[in-house]
Parts: sequence; structure tokens; C-alpha cells
Amino acid sequence: MHIESAILSAGKAEAAADIQALIAAAIAEKKTKLVLPAGTYRIGPKAGTSSILNIENANNLEIDATGVTVIGTKLTRGVSIWGSSNIKLTGLTLNYDPLPFTQGKIKAVAADKSYVDIKLDAGYPSQLYTRLSIYSPATRFQKKGINHLWGTQASWNSDGSIRISLSGVGNNVAVNDLVTLAGGPESGGIPHGIVVENSKGIVMNNVTVHTAPGFGFLEASSEGGTILNGFKLIPGPAPSGATEQPLLTAVWDGIQFKTSKKGPTVENSVIQNAGDDSFSIQSGDYGVVKVTGSDIVIVLRDESQAPRVGDRLKRFNNSTEATVVTVQKVPRASAGIAASILQKIDSAADWTLWRFPGDNYYKIKLNRSSPFAVESFIFSPDRMGNGFTFRNNTVYSPGRGMLLKAGSGLIENNVFRGGDKAIVVSPEGMSDSHAGAGSNLTIRNNQFIGTGYHHYMPWSDQAGAVGFASGNITSVKAFDNIRIEGNTFDSVNGLNLNLTNVSNAVVTGNKFLRTHLDTPNNNGADKGIDARSVIWLKNASGVTFTSNTIDRMGPFSSMTVNVQQPASGITGASSGVVVVNP
Repeated sequence: MHIESAILSAGKAEAAADIQALIAAAIAEKKTKLVLPAGTYRIGPKAGTSSILNIENANNLEIDATGVTVIGTKLTRGVSIWGSSNIKLTGLTLNYDPLPFTQGKIKAVAADKSYVDIKLDAGYPSQLYTRLSIYSPATRFQKKGINHLWGTQASWNSDGSIRISLSGVGNNVAVNDLVTLAGGPESGGIPHGIVVENSKGIVMNNVTVHTAPGFGFLEASSEGGTILNGFKLIPGPAPSGATEQPLLTAVWDGIQFKTSKKGPTVENSVIQNAGDDSFSIQSGDYGVVKVTGSDIVIVLRDESQAPRVGDRLKRFNNSTEATVVTVQKVPRASAGIAASILQKIDSAADWTLWRFPGDNYYKIKLNRSSPFAVESFIFSPDRMGNGFTFRNNTVYSPGRGMLLKAGSGLIENNVFRGGDKAIVVSPEGMSDSHAGAGSNLTIRNNQFIGTGYHHYMPWSDQAGAVGFASGNITSVKAFDNIRIEGNTFDSVNGLNLNLTNVSNAVVTGNKFLRTHLDTPNNNGADKGIDARSVIWLKNASGVTFTSNTIDRMGPFSSMTVNVQQPASGITGASSGVVVVNP
């Protein structure tokens, strides 16, 4: 099952080069530029490493990989950039053989919808992967009306087909629907396609990822400021012996940035057919578990969150802050934490306030007497990827187009198609803290097309093609200084715009086209959100609407702007949103 590549005779000799050795030599010799020989390289990681290509402790190096295709022969990390600064990577293409997923067609659906049988397409891996997605044969995009298919089990049938079992898995599924079944890294491998860690000044131009055993791209624990220009996460060529083109790219998220000091700039890029969220910027909160004067001990939910010297800590955006003077990781057993707090951590269930897995405890010396009490929850505004730009990109994937836990950002001139939501701004947290909440955002001149037709989530406050959701933040408004301008919402199913827990927002010059032509989804229903609304406001203040139009409102809505209490200072809810061509 080799990935087909058109390799010219002259390129075959070049493809025999040891490009990892060339990279290592360039770093050791402190070169400023390396041109890799063009060609297709079928390679795995070298002995003693987990990544196929390693760029470690490099500085001020440009790697020109124009015409270079790396086909990973082991399902492990493709490119690792670690401890490096001012690295420019151009032109690389990354793919895998074997693929980290397989695909085929529905052969049979159980009468009680408890299983589906799948005939695999020729040329694709014969693997019992369980991460199931259903696609429409007509669109080759995830089928409408299909919800999350979590908890499936896979087994072989006697005829070589695969049976995927789960109560209700056959709902809205028909014979000949297309499917993918995805896995992740193989035994001994690590995720993802391209990973940047503990680095700064990273630039990638015209880099393409066709698939990956995990995310397509991940940056974590870095100073940030990364630039992706012309980055493409797109399906690759069909495997040898296959007649069907791949349906999937990264088997998990497309692109994710987490706990970086400065947000990325992503421009002129394409994210297509990712297995989960297309693009996200992640951050989170810290639990304060001990306080002694200017010394505190904090616990992290994720080791990548660790603050650094000079970082600020606070509870809310406008609350008292302190600055980190020293940081030391400490074993939990010797940190001097009260037994009552440790008991809360040990007994906490998943997705609850005190859930802190792992031994991620840090002793922090502050520049002042601690303004934080024991058992409070704080965050660092310098570790949440603030100051990002997402511009001139195309996103066409079934999951959330963007999940933002960052602020001070610009989202401009992008096209979002087909996701369950286009943009979700949410801390997704449990604590009453601004950790992960985005403010100072501009969302302008984007197109949101055909979202909301699958992955219904009535239990979640994440609703709307563009939505702000933050049920955990109760002491203050979560999101402040928001501008939503000149966007086009086209053929969205259900709620178009959700402004919950927002203050000082301007909504102007937006067009809502062909809304509510179909029965609306039930996203947010358990939270009281009415999907029959075009625009929803709750717990909002200082929101102004001007020059917005709803063109061809369908029969499933008569509510233009649905203002729910508490709300104050709402201007133009009637005059600033006008229905035309009813």
C-alpha cells in the first residue's frame, strides 16, 4: 500500500539522501540556510528517536524543502521542532504510508441501528480502527444529521467486512454511505504531524500535510508568534491499488496552538477534512493549592501550561495581578499541600473543578505578597496565545472551524464551510476565572456557509455559527470589546449568532442569508438557547446593532434578535437588524 508519487528518474537518486543527517549537520555547523534535495523520501525515525525529522536546538536557520515529500513509514510524529528560534521551513509535504485511517462504504445497517457493516475500499489499510465518521456519497463531506459517534467497538465479519457496534450508530445511515475509521500513532509512536515546542520565531511557508497520526500541526509551550503562510492540510493521493481518493486528513484536530505567549499568524491557508476541530488556540486555569507570603504552589491541568519568569498571573482580566519571579516544579508529595485539598483533587471526576491529572505542581515566587487565596483559580494572560491573526483562509471540515481560548485577535476574510459551528469562543472551563476567555476580538468580512447540520449538542452552551459560551464565568462578563462586522452567514442551520456573557459589542453590516429554511438543530437546548432565533443575547450589556440584514428568512424562525434577561444597554435590536425579501 505505497503512496503513489510521480518521481522523475533524476529525482530517484536525490530521494536517497539522508535528509535528517543534512538537517543535523546544518544545525551543528550553524548554517543559516539549507536546501534539501527535491524528491520523495520514504523514511521512518532514526534509532533512539520518536520523530521522523528532528530540528532541535537550532537557531537562525532557513530550510528550503521545495519539492520534498516525506512519506512516514511509521505512524509517529513527522516533524519535531524543539528548543529552537528563528526557523523558516518552506515547501515540505508530509504524508504517511500506511495511512493512520482506513475508509470504505456502508454494506449493511442493523434493523435496530445497533451496528453498521463496512466494506473497506481497495488499497486502504485493513485495520480495526474505531473512530467512525459517516460521509454523503454526493458531497464526500460528513453527512447531515449524524451526531457524535463515541464509544464504538470494531470487529471483523467472516466475509472480511468490519462491524462497528454502538447503540444508535445506524441512525440516519444508509447503505453505500461513505465512512472513515481512524486510529492514531502506532505502538511506540507519538502524535502528531508537525509539532513545535519550546521555540520562537517559527515561520512555515507553503507546507502541506496530507494526513497525520493525531493533529496535523501542534504548537505548545512556546514563546509563539509563529507564522503559517500557505499551510495546507488537504487530502493526499490515493494509496497504491485504490480507486477512491482519501476522505480524511489529520485523524484528530487540524491545527492547534496551546499555551503560547504570543498568538500565531495564519494566512492564505487551507484546512480540509480534519477529524475534529479545524483550528484552535488553547489555554487554561491554574489551581492555587498553597500560599505563604509571596510564595504560592499551583497545580496545572496540562504540563504545557507552566508559567515562566516574567509572566503575569491574575483571576480576571481587570483584577489585581502578580508577576512570576521564579518557577520550580515540585513533587506533589513534598509540596506541603493540605490534605483536604489533595483529597479534592484525588476524588474529582473528569470535567469537574478539581480535576488535575498528573504530577504537575509548581512553586512560584511572586513579585509581591500573593493576592490569590488558597483554592482560588487563576490564569496567565501571557500563556493563552493572545494577539493572533487568522486571515484569508479556507476551512472546510465537519468539526468546529475555530475554537478560541484567546483574545486580542483578528479573524478576517476567511471562508468557513460545513462545520458544526464556524467559530466558538469559550474557555471550556469549570472555574470562575477569565482563563481561556477571549476579549478584544474583531471578526470581519468572513463567510460562514452551511454550518450546524450535524454533531448536535443540546447539553452544551456552544451554539450558533458564531458563538460565545462561558457558563463557568459568573462574577463578571466573560467577553468584552467584540466587533462583528461585514460577515455573511449563508444557509446556516439553527442559530446564527450567539452573544452570551458579552459586553461592549458592535454588530454591524452583517448579512444573514437563507436562514432557518430547515428544521433547526437543538444545540444549546438544555441551556435554554432557542435555535429558532437568528441572533441570541443573554447576560449581555452594551451591545449595538447597525446595518444588519436578514435576507430570505425561512419558515422555522420569526425571531430576528432574541434578547433574554439579564441584558442592558442593547441598542438597535429592532432597527439595526432588518428582514428583507421575506
